[in-house]
Order: sequence, then structure tokens, then C-alpha cells
Amino acid sequence: MEKLCKTCFYQHRGFLEDPCRGCPSPDGFNNWVAATFLDDVDEGASVINTVVKTLQASPTRGVKYDGDKPRWELLPFRAVREVVEVLTYGSNKYADDNWKIVPDARKRYISAAFRHLTAWAEGEKNDNETGKSHLAHAICCLLFLLWFEQEDKK
Repeated sequence: MEKLCKTCFYQHRGFLEDPCRGCPSPDGFNNWVAATFLDDVDEGASVINTVVKTLQASPTRGVKYDGDKPRWELLPFRAVREVVEVLTYGSNKYADDNWKIVPDARKRYISAAFRHLTAWAEGEKNDNETGKSHLAHAICCLLFLLWFEQEDKK
């Protein structure tokens, strides 16, 4: 079926802007929901009632409103895995969440992040102790700093 905005379910809902985040998306159909069954709806009929009746009569195709929700699939999971492996190493070496109670944590994690970034920039790709990327270590430090910042806003 060809992707046409005029046949998209969201267009029939009265959205003023195209709700498809990547429209046209690389695969062509990421957030598009065909609603060709609405072509025969009378002008005065409720679109929601038509959708409900259609889905009840033929529950082979559903609708899910998740356009404004965080898109976790955008995370580069292979890279995230290495960050988690660094976190796991630290947890085994020290303790779970030890990083939260390190004295002068902010100054120390900024310094550690720069040490890892500098080592990486100078050509040393992996940390000698863990064997993991210096970038993964720097990301851990930055995550810790972000967490501290968010805690301050509570």
C-alpha cells in the first residue's frame, strides 16, 4: 500500500501538523497508520466511533498513540552495552551506586571524564584496567554528572 498522508489515520483525527516524525521515514512507514477504511465515512460521522466500530468488527489492525513518547529504539544499543559493562565493572570493584556517594563527586567525575577523553584523543582507545573504551568510561562520568544535576532540580 502506498503511503499517502491523506489516508493516514492521524490526518482524519484533525491534526494540523503532520504527526509522522520522520515523514517520509527511511523505511517509508515508521509512524504512518493506514486509515483507508475512513474513506467511506459520512462527513457528520464521528471518526472515533468509526474507528472503534471498525476495530471491533475486524481486530486484525490496531492503533497505538505513542508519537509523543520517548523513542528508545533510537539508542545505539551496542554502544550502550559497553557503557553498562563499564558500570558493571565499577559495581563489582566498589559497590552498586557507589558513585553517588563519592566525596567531591562532581569535580572528580569531570576530571575523570576529561582524563578518558584526553587518552582517547591521544590515540589510546581502551582503558588499561577494564579493556573498555575510554569513551564508554567518559560517558559513565557524564551520566553521573547529569544524574547529580537532575537531583538538584528535584
